[in-house]
Amino acid sequence: MTFLRNLIILLALVGGALYWTNPDQEAFSAYLAEYVQHELADDAPGETELGRKLRQGLGQIAGAAGSQLAERTNCGIASVYTIDIAGKAHVFLGVAGQFLPVKGA
Repeated sequence: MTFLRNLIILLALVGGALYWTNPDQEAFSAYLAEYVQHELADDAPGETELGRKLRQGLGQIAGAAGSQLAERTNCGIASVYTIDIAGKAHVFLGVAGQFLPVKGA
C-alpha cells in the first residue's frame, strides 16, 4: 500500500512540474527564431558578417511571424506546435520548457 501511495504522489509531482513548465507561445517564438537561424547557418568557413546579420534578421522575423502562424495544441503537461515553413509542415513538441523537433526537421 505504501508503494502505491508513493507512486501516486510521485506521478502527481512530476505531472505538476510538467504542467508548470509547459512552454507558452512566447517561448516558442524565441525558439523558432533560434531554430531558423541554425537551419540557415552555412557551414562554409567563410561566412561574412553581413551573412550572419542577415541570418539573425531572418530568424527574428520568423520568430515574430511564428508566434502568429503556429498552431498550438495544449495537452496540459506538453504542447504541440505545428507551423508551415516553406511549404513543409514542421511539428515541435514543447515539454519541460524545451522544444523538440518531431517532424519536418
